[in-house]
Amino acid sequence: MRSTPFLIKIKLALGIGLILVAAVGMASYVTINRLIESAQARVRTEDTLVLLERIASSLKSAESLGRQYLLSGSAADLQNFDAARAALREAIGRVRSANLLPDQSELDELIGQRRTATNQLIAARKTEGQEAAVAILNSDASLQLRQRTDSLLETARNRENLAWQRAQADAERSAQRVQNFIIAAGLLFLAMLAWMVYVVNHYEKVRKRVEAQLRDSETMTRTITESMVDAVITTTDDDIVLQANAAALQLFGYEKSELIGRDVSELVPERLRGQYKSFTAALRARPEAFRMTNHDVRSMRKDGTEFPASVSFGDVHVGGRRLFTALISDITERRRITEALRASESQLRQITDTVPALITYLDLEQRFCFHNKAYEEVMGLEFEQIDGHTLAEVLGPQLYAGVRDKVDEVLRGYAVQYERVQVTPQGDRKNYVMQYFPRYGEGADEGRVVGFFSLGTDITELKRIDRMKTEFVSTVSHELRTPLTSIRGSLGLISGGVAGELPEAVKSLVAIAKSNCERLIRLVNDMLDSEKIESGKLHLNLQALDVKPVLLQALAANEGFAAQHGVKLRLRAPDIPLQARIDSDRLMQVLTNLLSNAVKFSPAGSTVEVMLSRTARQLRIEVSDQGPGIPESFRSRIFQRFSQADSSDTRQKGGSGLGLNISRGLIESMGGSIGFNRNAGGAGTTFFFELPEWQEPAELLPLVRARSASSRPRILICEDDPDVARLISIMLGKAGFDADLAHSAEQALACLARQDYDAMTVDLKLPGQNGLAFIGALRREERTRNLPVVVISAMAGEGELQFKRKPLAVSDWLEKPIDEDQLTLSVHRAVAGLKTRKPRILHVEDDLDIQHIAAAIAEDFASFEFAATLDQARARLREQRFDLVLLDLTLGPDSGWDLFEDIDALDPRPPVIVFSSSDVDPSDSQLAEAVLVKAHTSNAELLNTIQRILQIPGDPGPTRPQPLS
Repeated sequence: MRSTPFLIKIKLALGIGLILVAAVGMASYVTINRLIESAQARVRTEDTLVLLERIASSLKSAESLGRQYLLSGSAADLQNFDAARAALREAIGRVRSANLLPDQSELDELIGQRRTATNQLIAARKTEGQEAAVAILNSDASLQLRQRTDSLLETARNRENLAWQRAQADAERSAQRVQNFIIAAGLLFLAMLAWMVYVVNHYEKVRKRVEAQLRDSETMTRTITESMVDAVITTTDDDIVLQANAAALQLFGYEKSELIGRDVSELVPERLRGQYKSFTAALRARPEAFRMTNHDVRSMRKDGTEFPASVSFGDVHVGGRRLFTALISDITERRRITEALRASESQLRQITDTVPALITYLDLEQRFCFHNKAYEEVMGLEFEQIDGHTLAEVLGPQLYAGVRDKVDEVLRGYAVQYERVQVTPQGDRKNYVMQYFPRYGEGADEGRVVGFFSLGTDITELKRIDRMKTEFVSTVSHELRTPLTSIRGSLGLISGGVAGELPEAVKSLVAIAKSNCERLIRLVNDMLDSEKIESGKLHLNLQALDVKPVLLQALAANEGFAAQHGVKLRLRAPDIPLQARIDSDRLMQVLTNLLSNAVKFSPAGSTVEVMLSRTARQLRIEVSDQGPGIPESFRSRIFQRFSQADSSDTRQKGGSGLGLNISRGLIESMGGSIGFNRNAGGAGTTFFFELPEWQEPAELLPLVRARSASSRPRILICEDDPDVARLISIMLGKAGFDADLAHSAEQALACLARQDYDAMTVDLKLPGQNGLAFIGALRREERTRNLPVVVISAMAGEGELQFKRKPLAVSDWLEKPIDEDQLTLSVHRAVAGLKTRKPRILHVEDDLDIQHIAAAIAEDFASFEFAATLDQARARLREQRFDLVLLDLTLGPDSGWDLFEDIDALDPRPPVIVFSSSDVDPSDSQLAEAVLVKAHTSNAELLNTIQRILQIPGDPGPTRPQPLS
């Protein structure tokens, strides 16, 4: 295709050359004609001049002979004179016949007059003599006639000379122009010849380069074809194999020499060759450049074995011939897999159709892609009414409105569980526990939710049984309480001597009956408490109390029980008051349960130790015994109802198995958590529970939830300088905020009592109260704990160091004088960052499952952003501010340690928890606030560590408590 422009150029050059040759020839022809004409004109002019000279000579000769005759009068001279006159007549006749002179008539007239005058002169000489003839000759008329004749001849000669000169000049100019034109044409021709040589050489180079590229392309194409896994066969228009790659030879079992030249129909079973010939004939009838893909055919190898193949056909023109190419794949394995998948899918559907649960899968558009038979039966719909339809269409508007938020949550990547009441087509109300699980895509959709699975379990019968159990326990417990109260009272009276002094034997029996009555009452009370906790009907009288007196009271109450078992009780607690919001009676109940268990399982002579400590804004109470410990098989169900390590009829230790279950419910109702650990050395067990430490709130008025009609965020400006306060207000107003001014901490508190704000700015130098102390007071108050605060002060740097960059305390620190752009950016980020009332955590982790687990663990109190690579993490840190970084050290080819340089450069610097699969060197662990190893860290320990670092109330988990003295 590249030769077409070259041929056009060559043809154009040849055309121009021919035009130049024709032009040169035409110019030469014209010039030669002009030269010939000019030469002819010169010849004519020369002839005219010669004739004029002859006339002039004849005139002079005749005039001279005439004078001689006048002088001699002889006949001979007269005869010579007549001969001269005859020659003159001849010359004039030639001029006249050639029509050479434009004034020929005038010349004829003058010559005639002179002839007449000569005749008169001759006659006078003959008749009158010499003197008369001389007189006539010398007369004025004769003299004028001669002058006029000479003048006319001279004029004619001059005119002819001038014409000759002009003709000569024209000839010379024409010759010069032709010469110049020929030279220019020659030069142009030479230039064109040189250009043609260049074009030919360039074309030759291009041709060689293209040929080399074609050879390389052909080699590459042949190499690619030879290296292809699929077989490639090229045939002629009459079905003869022209080329085959190595895969084709291997697939059909032929040598290349055997396959080339063979009819391609021999590669299909003989019974199908007729059909194949008809098929290839139809292909040849198709328009050129056609394509046919994935056509299934039955093929045959050299050894006669048959196999299914998928063939794609196409055609191409090479060297003027139409060739056909077939791309052949053996689909034996694919068919086997497809059939296996169909069988597996059929088996899976049979299994799911027999499961009495609602199983579905919906895509990102909430359209049903799969559902089992139970779903059709419960919904009362046919397969076609569900498959491909949206969840809203299947459930209906009313039911869908109740689950829409759950669907949105699972599509955001979180597992969801909730209960739903479904009315069956028969009108029955059934209770289902619905569970949604997100499904993540692969390839280009990796890391993105592409749909979700739904599992609905029918718990109608379980709920009915549970209600029956609860009602039964409640009924039995209440029915037992009344007679037990009477029995206990009666036994007490009898034991107190109301019926008189009892014999010793009777006293012993009454004591036994009273003890067992008290035991039965405790069992009934435990059953009632358990039922209340489970149903959420337990009422607690929570008060801020010092915990130590309650511990002392519990130890005193259980001292007698401990003495019966030969066990001592000991308390270790700090002397300073440690308060928590507790129900003292219920806490006594928990302590009694823990102490009684510890005493029962401790050997005689041992000590049960109770320790009170503070850690991570939590109060921790531990009860340690020196008993045999808890069996491994019992640990997972130790807090379940009616659970006992030894539940046999021959157990040595009594109890209902409800104490620990009730204790957990009571502690959790007071905002705490409970757990246990094996003591160091394996001797004994330590039960612990933690409660949030109570701190006195600042004396602030209740916050009034009142916002202005404006939709703009409202900012409280706390600044002691009125002019600076107004300046900040103007800057924030330009940035889209409304602002209120307060010039002291007291005025700010009053504003916070009247108005709800999106954020506030604080100067550290306030009248009456230090700005840092004021911020601390805000953070201790529940209502303002999460209010975004931006510090604007001349002492911002010093204050930041003093505040130790506590998480969630200050959104940003700005130095005075105020930079308007920095101010508006900081306030915007503060409002956007803490509007959710949750701290923001950047989780740098390349394992998606770990990301989802961490987010699910902490979703109640924190929001997560994720980064799978160092580049993504650095981008997130530049774009947003985070309160914590959860960092994996192994990120593909990168190391998480490299991110510390970026984290350390942030202001403020977020704390870091290293959460990695590998151990960390102790010297490196100082860079992070906490280090956790994935294999050794439970979900609860991870959660508690995050809460501890963020200073959020919760269980600090494995953190070692620091006893207070």
